[in-house]
Amino acid sequence: MTLLRASAAPVTRVVVGVDGSAASAAALLWAAAEALRYQAGLRIVSAWEGTAHPGACRADHPVQAAARLVEKALAQVLSQQHYPPRIACAALQGAPGQALVSQASDTGLLVLGAPSTSAAHLPGSIGRYYLLHGRGPLALVPAWDDLPAALAACRAACAGHANVR
Repeated sequence: MTLLRASAAPVTRVVVGVDGSAASAAALLWAAAEALRYQAGLRIVSAWEGTAHPGACRADHPVQAAARLVEKALAQVLSQQHYPPRIACAALQGAPGQALVSQASDTGLLVLGAPSTSAAHLPGSIGRYYLLHGRGPLALVPAWDDLPAALAACRAACAGHANVR
């Protein structure tokens, strides 16, 4: 994980963008662990522009595709042994960068997936947009090759918190 911008303000919200990629799945788990650590709310966001959504079938309506991505992400968080005290979801129409800036606000940590470990140090277009227009901290999380080990690491980081299943 790479933190590209820190914040002096306390983190009260952790926002994660999901798009169905392995990198966004890794970002989701890391964001959930951070929200639990800070006892902050977790907000899972999928945004799309126009009539197409990455990863969706052409016959799929973008609203339904985004809602399915968010529902799948929520199910993944709730299947963990520990999860944040407050979780909200949003499937938003509009430019992903703008949507994530509006959701993160000043006290939110934005978490985005990076397609590789080397890319975790260089934000993509959404990360660059956030650095220019957002105010809170930004974390880039690379896709994990070993998802079971990553899940175990997230669980270990969350051990001892109240929301235990």
